Amino acid sequence: AGEPAPQRRAPGRVTPAVEALAYVGGILLAVGAAMLIGRWWPRLGTAGHIGVVAAAAGLACGVGAVIGESDAVTWRLRGFLWALTGAGAAAVGGLVAGEAFGATGPPVALSAAALGGLTAAVLWWGRERPLQHLETFVGAAVALGAGIAWIGGHGVLIGLGLWIQAASWAALSWQERLPPPIIGFPLGVVTTMVASAVLGSQVEWLAPLVGLATALGWVGLGVAADEVVALAPGVIGVFVFLPWTLGYFFGERLGAPVVAMLSGALLLSAIGILTRRGRAMRSGGAARPRRWAGHALRPRLHH
Repeated sequence: AGEPAPQRRAPGRVTPAVEALAYVGGILLAVGAAMLIGRWWPRLGTAGHIGVVAAAAGLACGVGAVIGESDAVTWRLRGFLWALTGAGAAAVGGLVAGEAFGATGPPVALSAAALGGLTAAVLWWGRERPLQHLETFVGAAVALGAGIAWIGGHGVLIGLGLWIQAASWAALSWQERLPPPIIGFPLGVVTTMVASAVLGSQVEWLAPLVGLATALGWVGLGVAADEVVALAPGVIGVFVFLPWTLGYFFGERLGAPVVAMLSGALLLSAIGILTRRGRAMRSGGAARPRRWAGHALRPRLHH
């Protein structure tokens, strides 16, 4: 009589087992749709192709909307299902451009990236949804590059456009305007250096200079603000772009061994100077760790 009553699980609560089954179901949905399309693709026609993919994306979106975000499990599950929705929307955009309008190349990429990125942005905007954040960024980057290529823009414009987008994304995430910032900021940081490398495929002398300046800037910010998410990619960027710069401008005169030695010496010197500067700023109270320095991907739950 004195034994406590067994605890009852809240009605409607999604358990981890149900979450795992939902992941399997989502994967099976995608695989089944792909197999169906592959088997009947020639017979479906353009409308059938678009309809099947759109129906699968709509189903994933609907289920994600129904389960809500009442706890961490449903938050993760909704993110997974809506990631499938964004991917399906991108596929629909590519099919419309490629099959309905007969386009090829950049217009197809632009249509797919724009529709997929816009769908992800609608599902993500203002909420702690990492996968939708990532899909939005990728969709915007691909759409930007494809759009510039479509109008005949030089490859330098693609690299510069991508750099500006990534730097802006990092800045907005740094100000905690693009949640979660722990996704957006490092994503923007890394992409600025990728964009610098893209410039190298068009203007060889520009890439090492822009890349090195970008990497040193992120290292300086990381040290001054005590942020490893800026410091670590910046250090890697310096490791890549410093030898590239010295090798391009002085390689024939100095030779590979001297370039390597100078790169190492300059890298260690720069890190030492920046570290001392950052330590002095922190001791003087001029800098503090960002509020999201130790941020974990935890949901802000919505019922």
